[in-house]
Amino acid sequence: MKSLKLFSLSILLITLGMSVNAQTPVELHITHKLSGQPFAFNMATQNNLGNDFNVTRLEYYISKISITHDGGTVTDVPDHYILANGSQDIMEALGSYNVTNVESVSFYIGVDSPNNNADPSLQPNGHPLAPKSPSMHWGWQAGYRFVAMEGKSGASLGQTYQVHALGNQNYFKVTVAVSGINQGGKVIIPLNADYMQAVKDLDLSSGLISHGDALEAAVLLENFRDNVFFPGHPVSVANAQKAVTQVSVFPNPSNGTVNINAGNAAADIQVTDVQGRTVATQHKASGVGNVTLKLNNAGLYFVKVTTAEGATSVQKLQVL
Repeated sequence: MKSLKLFSLSILLITLGMSVNAQTPVELHITHKLSGQPFAFNMATQNNLGNDFNVTRLEYYISKISITHDGGTVTDVPDHYILANGSQDIMEALGSYNVTNVESVSFYIGVDSPNNNADPSLQPNGHPLAPKSPSMHWGWQAGYRFVAMEGKSGASLGQTYQVHALGNQNYFKVTVAVSGINQGGKVIIPLNADYMQAVKDLDLSSGLISHGDALEAAVLLENFRDNVFFPGHPVSVANAQKAVTQVSVFPNPSNGTVNINAGNAAADIQVTDVQGRTVATQHKASGVGNVTLKLNNAGLYFVKVTTAEGATSVQKLQVL
């Protein structure tokens, strides 16, 4: 009888130990947005100052991730770096941890010191901190670009803006209160990121060039800290793998004859006026580069390109 009790106690302790040390895969999902809509390069929108702008480049680093869960327990995700790119949503495996109920997630925008000031060539190929093209590294003393955001802005999107934000003093922590989602045997931490909020209070009306660790560059990083991220929904595999179409429309302004370059993939092109009326459509076959359209009336138009995979890009066009 005594042996049976000892055996039962052993089984109970083993079971409790397994439950305490259970390891569950955790993923961080971030869905890219622009003014509440699915993010697309070259899509025209406005910031809170009413400045028109689009985005042609968007890259930024996420590091020093930690998860708060199960009554305030904080679990760090060690040595994990993410180089986010607007071309695809983030679906990042963080590892397996003893996590059941997620309460919040924290991370920093940028690269931690001393790694920020280390030699990127020492990193293995494919590592987020290894050399990139276009470069995300400013130099050994200054370190990495924490965020590189570029595009067109101002009237008729005729101006250029570039904000390359960096600096150890601008290595800001982001914390989002979010519940995890148990799905397929793993815990998903779902966030949205709206990059219209990244240029909140920045005057883009005449373009803007801000490279460094102060002024508008520092404001952009403060916006990433305070305004960009909020709870979202899990990213689908399709969205995580889908590259957003890169589109160029030229000349712009145009005399009515306009060329549209949307890469080599098959796509549908739709041109609408400011009242939302469709004024031209055309299907671009796979392998075709430029498509030429003729618009007869002067005015402001929106050129929307949609690939067969569902990726979209919208750009303003001015016809004189």
